[in-house]
Amino acid sequence: MNMGLQIPDVIDGRRPALMHIFPRLTPKQHEVLRFVAENRTSKEIAWELGISESAVNQRIEGVRVRAGSPPRAELARAYRAYLQELEQACNPVPDKIPQVPEALPEPPIERRDERVEPLALADPVNYFVTAPWQRAEFGIIVPEVLDGANAGLSRAAAMIVIAGGMLLVAMVGLGVVRTLSELI
Repeated sequence: MNMGLQIPDVIDGRRPALMHIFPRLTPKQHEVLRFVAENRTSKEIAWELGISESAVNQRIEGVRVRAGSPPRAELARAYRAYLQELEQACNPVPDKIPQVPEALPEPPIERRDERVEPLALADPVNYFVTAPWQRAEFGIIVPEVLDGANAGLSRAAAMIVIAGGMLLVAMVGLGVVRTLSELI
C-alpha cells in the first residue's frame, strides 16, 4: 500500500542526505559505486576490479549503512546524480561573463620601489630604566657590615673569603679522589 506517497518522492526526500555522504567516502568505495551506478552486479564489479565478490558487497554495504540503508537501485540513482553534479561543477567558465562590465586596466605604476615621501627619522625618545629595587619602598636587605663607609673593602674581603672556601673544597675533593684511586 502506497499511502499517497510515490516512490520518486521518497527517493527525492532521501537524496539530499545521500549527497552529503558521497564526498566523505573512501576512494575504494567510490570505485565500486561507479560500477553500481552503471547497474553492474557484484560479480561483474569483482571481476572488473580483481577483488572478491564479498569485498565488493562489503564496500556497498558500508555505504548503505552510512546512507541509512537505501535500496541498491536508489543508491545507484543518487550516485549518478552526484556524478552529474560534479561534472556540472567542473564545466569551464565561458569566455565572457555578460553580467560583469569590461573595465579598463589600471595604468601601470612607474616607480614602485621608490616612496612618494622620503623616509624621515622620528624624534628621539629617551627611555629611563630603573631597577625594581630602586623603585620599591622597603628597608635595606644588605648587612650593615657590607654597607657603609668601608663597604668596598668589606665586600672585597667577603669575595676573597668565598673564593678561598671554594678553593679549599676543591683541594679536599681532589685529595679524596687521589686517595681512592690509590686504593684501587
